[in-house]
Amino acid sequence: MSLQYNKCTKSLMSIEDMLLKRWGSLSRFMMSFTIIRLIVALLLLPLYMTRVVLRSVPCIFINTFRFMIVAGCRLLINDTEKYRAQEQLQAQSQFNTRYVFPEDVVLRLHRNGKGSLSDMPFANNIEEISVCGATARYIHIKPENNGVHGEYERKSPIVLLHGNPSWSYIWRNVMPKLVEQGHEVFALDWIGHGRSDKITRQTCISFELHMRTLIELFESTGLEDATLVAHDWGGCIALCTLPHLRANACRGLFLLNAFLPPRPSDMSLHYGLLYAIWFMSTGIMDGYLPESGVMRFMSPHLPQKEIEGYEAPYRDFPLNSKAGVFRFAHIAPGMPEFVLRSLRETWLWKLGEGLCGPIHFSSLNAQTSLSARGDEVRQFWRNGDMKARRSAGSEAPFRVVVVFGEDDPLLKDYKHILTQTINADLMVDWAPSGIWLSNAGHYPVEERPGDIADLIVEFSSS
Repeated sequence: MSLQYNKCTKSLMSIEDMLLKRWGSLSRFMMSFTIIRLIVALLLLPLYMTRVVLRSVPCIFINTFRFMIVAGCRLLINDTEKYRAQEQLQAQSQFNTRYVFPEDVVLRLHRNGKGSLSDMPFANNIEEISVCGATARYIHIKPENNGVHGEYERKSPIVLLHGNPSWSYIWRNVMPKLVEQGHEVFALDWIGHGRSDKITRQTCISFELHMRTLIELFESTGLEDATLVAHDWGGCIALCTLPHLRANACRGLFLLNAFLPPRPSDMSLHYGLLYAIWFMSTGIMDGYLPESGVMRFMSPHLPQKEIEGYEAPYRDFPLNSKAGVFRFAHIAPGMPEFVLRSLRETWLWKLGEGLCGPIHFSSLNAQTSLSARGDEVRQFWRNGDMKARRSAGSEAPFRVVVVFGEDDPLLKDYKHILTQTINADLMVDWAPSGIWLSNAGHYPVEERPGDIADLIVEFSSS
């Protein structure tokens, strides 16, 4: 009876897996048309705006009396300016490690306790660092001795950075080959993701927090001449953080379906619409938006077991544990620069912001900050300043390679942006214009893990 039940269960799971794969493939096909993306975006827009208004109603009700008098209007403008200053100070304090998270916003994960992901790959290779009072964890695997007479042949250590929504699980099929080739491997989970502590309040999470996390990883481990491999948002963080690392800390940057701090002008209408859909969907559904739905769209071929791996970090926790995921979704500058840099500095905008509650504009504040940082970062990489910093501290030159899955439904425009922005002298001579990977989308490590591992090994030794 038990055997028959198990067979029936497996058959049902197999049918479910097949149906979900077909749903993922169908949705991917439908969304390949710009007109479909436009229709979906237009359908989501009124729902998103309704959600925004409903969130602001209590503040508008409270502030209406102040709005009716001149002195009250000045107070509302002051509230806006004060809140913005507080957020800027918080972000800078997180970058400088002078910030400590309030205990009530941290969901702490313990090595063998709730949310430890002890059933997931590499659970016995976890180490940790402390960042602003929260714990960030990373996989650390050392290769076996591979030299003559048991001596260890030193190769470039490799640091793997995931994007969003994701965690170090994404590298599970790549790490074994890197270790086999003699590389010491580090795979970080950003705070709010994977095995790292979860922050439950989005306004407590800044882009600078993630920059500090990467710096702390390098400082605490004493990494030198490392190869940095970064996917999606991990690439954006790496590009912004490398100017702040020690000159000899990193020897190369492998960018995989990554991007610079984005600008609306970077993306065509086709890809910009999908970002708008993602932005509004997360705003409407918040923590109810399942990672499985995102992954089914991005990588339709993945079996259900693999899909569930991406959801695993949040399965034992409340919805607000996903605050880190949705903060990423809402800090990519999506507004035109004249809105971020000029319009929001007018007294009328500040008055409206104060009336609706400045906290509801937290993501817009973060977008403005990242937009300004993006200008500096683009100039840094355009000038090739990394080459000068590296030359001052090491004999080996710094190198960059850009790799993209050619079927990426979201970030395909950024391959050209990266290769045109990063100084040509920094690009590897065997791929000066980057590499397109056929039969691969936004997650090439899922579609072609062996090829990605081979490229990383080749790049780290070049």
